[in-house]
Amino acid sequence: MLSSACGIVSPAPLLAARTPLNPTPTTIPVIETFTPLLLFTPTPIPTATPATLNLNPQIILLAEDFSEPDDLVLAPDGSIYISDVTEGTIKEYTPEGQLNLILSGLSAPEGMAFLPDGSLVIAEQANNRLIRYDFQSKNLLPFLDLVNHTNDLGVDGIIWDGTNLIVPDSPNGTVLEVSADGKTMRQLVSGLVRPTGAWVEPSGDLLIADEYGNAVFHLQRDGALEKVGDFSIPDDVIEDASGNIFVVTLGDDAVHVLTANQDVILVNGLNNPQGIIFDVDGNLIVTDSGNHRLLKALIH
Repeated sequence: MLSSACGIVSPAPLLAARTPLNPTPTTIPVIETFTPLLLFTPTPIPTATPATLNLNPQIILLAEDFSEPDDLVLAPDGSIYISDVTEGTIKEYTPEGQLNLILSGLSAPEGMAFLPDGSLVIAEQANNRLIRYDFQSKNLLPFLDLVNHTNDLGVDGIIWDGTNLIVPDSPNGTVLEVSADGKTMRQLVSGLVRPTGAWVEPSGDLLIADEYGNAVFHLQRDGALEKVGDFSIPDDVIEDASGNIFVVTLGDDAVHVLTANQDVILVNGLNNPQGIIFDVDGNLIVTDSGNHRLLKALIH
């Protein structure tokens, strides 16, 4: 059962407008019911102060019956994209509550990021590479092959910083900066255990979730690394405009918020939570992967 930090909360009913899909993954990408993105216009992160942050949020069920929903990204039109690592699909949850299949036949898709041309870069964990989907031509294209120096799982989460892609190089314990064309790359930091999620602060500094390092780090652009806090298997991290840091953790199946004064468990009772993003209203969207569903936490 889902619970917030201060008590049991029953999820609201699934939105009636949602159109359930039961896609069968194929080796050919599938596109359905989608308006191509021609221009990248990032959605501003709504400003919230600690006084307006609801530490006992209502939890709303948005969609269910996924196989293993994983990472999330907010599209320029306000839609939420969900990767399903087991099913090999990318789906779109629209502002109207519809669930559309965008791509299938992928090999363990994880993190996603939109480029300025409107195309979508996807981290394919099973192949340890980044691929790019062009909505105009409906082609799935190579973007960047990564090298795995270990026997660990491949690349996980990625994020666009406004100029480059930030790629936590999960198996190798490094963080990479990759150009928008995928042709140039530089290492920002090494020595992490398994970085899986990143967030770009307004200053250009980064927050890094080090999954097996059981910590979240602050990475300055000069390479200086400072621990923000200890967490039990953190998978992803995001931050609001007031500096509140939200961390989804696998070790205790929860969402934490690190405010100026305290670390609070915002949502518990999850099962293998993975992705976390803000929606257009500044509330949290979380994949409750082990329960095969997509949730919203009303933090404002």
